[in-house]
Amino acid sequence: MAVSRFLPGRGERSEGSRSIFSGPCPDLLHPEPQMRIDAQALEQQLAFAFAGGDCSERISALLGEEKAQPSTWDPTYFAHHLFIESWVTHLASLPVGGRPLDADPRSLERLLTHPPSPEVLTYRHKILGELVESPEARKDLTEIYRELRRLRGLFLRAPPEGLYEGIRRRIEVLDAIKTSLARLARSFYGTQSGLESLRTLVAERVSGEAFSRLIDLLEHDHKRALVSLEVRLGGDGRIRELGVKRIEEATQNRFHRGPVGRFFSKLGLWARGYRFADEELIDRWIDSVYADFSDLLPGLLKLVTELEFYLCALAFRDRSKERGLAVCLPEFVGEGQQIEALFNPLLLAQGITPIPCDLKRPGPGSTTIITGPNSGGKTRLLQSIGLAQLLAQCGFFVPAARARLLRVPYLFCSLIQEDTYDQSEGRLGTELLRIRRIFERAPPGALIIIDELCSGTNPSEGEEIFLLVISLLAELGPETFVTTHFLDFATGLELKTSALELFFLQVELDGAQHPTFAFVSGVAKTSLATQAASRLGVTRDELLSLVRKNRGEHG
Repeated sequence: MAVSRFLPGRGERSEGSRSIFSGPCPDLLHPEPQMRIDAQALEQQLAFAFAGGDCSERISALLGEEKAQPSTWDPTYFAHHLFIESWVTHLASLPVGGRPLDADPRSLERLLTHPPSPEVLTYRHKILGELVESPEARKDLTEIYRELRRLRGLFLRAPPEGLYEGIRRRIEVLDAIKTSLARLARSFYGTQSGLESLRTLVAERVSGEAFSRLIDLLEHDHKRALVSLEVRLGGDGRIRELGVKRIEEATQNRFHRGPVGRFFSKLGLWARGYRFADEELIDRWIDSVYADFSDLLPGLLKLVTELEFYLCALAFRDRSKERGLAVCLPEFVGEGQQIEALFNPLLLAQGITPIPCDLKRPGPGSTTIITGPNSGGKTRLLQSIGLAQLLAQCGFFVPAARARLLRVPYLFCSLIQEDTYDQSEGRLGTELLRIRRIFERAPPGALIIIDELCSGTNPSEGEEIFLLVISLLAELGPETFVTTHFLDFATGLELKTSALELFFLQVELDGAQHPTFAFVSGVAKTSLATQAASRLGVTRDELLSLVRKNRGEHG
């Protein structure tokens, strides 16, 4: 739902059977502001909560029902294979300003699995770029986020018992509104991106009469009167007498009423059949001041998850920098894709410092076949390629020092082969079904990433299906990365003249035949199965010693 970013008025209009909120709509994610929640319902629930109702579950539900942005990508076909849920949970807990961010991983996952249009992407990159260049802007963003989290927390807190406690909570909410608006109004000076829109949004409200009334009400509550005390001390330093020397009421405040004024106000109301205590009058003042700002609240609370998107991006950049790794905002090109110092952020989340590698990507219509030993980094490379493309097209930092990429309309990943007790097909049938899904879903120009294609059958049949798949993919025109252990077959493809646009990468080995986790052109000569078996203790001598040990224990 598109809503004017600077619309100052209130009200609603109808679209079918649903009301559309027409209050202000701050948006740091889209150049054309979008209210992706039911703001009309949220405003009503916030009003009930402010009045003393327990609406925390409904408010949380409304904030959590944020709609995903339109996207040509379907997370069903990549999110699980790239471990997005686990990685986003890690991101949401990274420290910001010395404290864990504690962001909402559900909202972050929604944003990072639905790449938007190029215009939205440019908008986000400009904001991130300014936050990197300006420590002051980053500080403003962090403090605004803390204030809005405090405001949201007050609405989600269970209502207190008792009249005085209820009034105190309502005053705290008004104070949080005032602090949040005042912080927004003095932030992001000199910025040229969407950050400037936040300050512009509230500038008029903060300079208006309603905000002056809000300040006066809070000052009336905090400083209704100034009391001067006279303390008499004895020779032992203890207080002997405490007396009130002078009471000076804050008579300049618009909400001030002297004793006579309060008496005649009550008398007039009593004569007309109304009976109000002082606390009830204060309650009415509080309600009238809250009403002046209730239309701002849905947009401000929606803004929390948008701020978390940028704070998580900055926290990811900080954590990478701590480990000596560089991240970047990508450059989108028409050809000549290249990624420098690409690393796997999933390893970083596990506390492992990944080893970066450089990668040239041939582009649409090509198939890159990757070979090499187990534990050589093939699957990790595939994950890195998929995550780099995904994060680049969501407006996030790319895990690389420099990235020149093409935009792709779709991502299909098949990296996890799981056997379940209720699957109707065997290994080969499951393999064939995942191949079919590629052709069912992937449009021309997509990025397709497959680990161990045709590993579920014998080599001769697997090689036949492998060749069939890459031949027909050439007709579809995606950019494909695929790993295989069919080394002789891959060598044959490399040596054979073919109309297929094939490229070959192999795990680089050092002088001791250990993987360097870099990749070079060509096809691997061996999978180093013997070395892997030795490293894991699966040799004839070691297994024989285990057999003898077991015979001795049970003989």
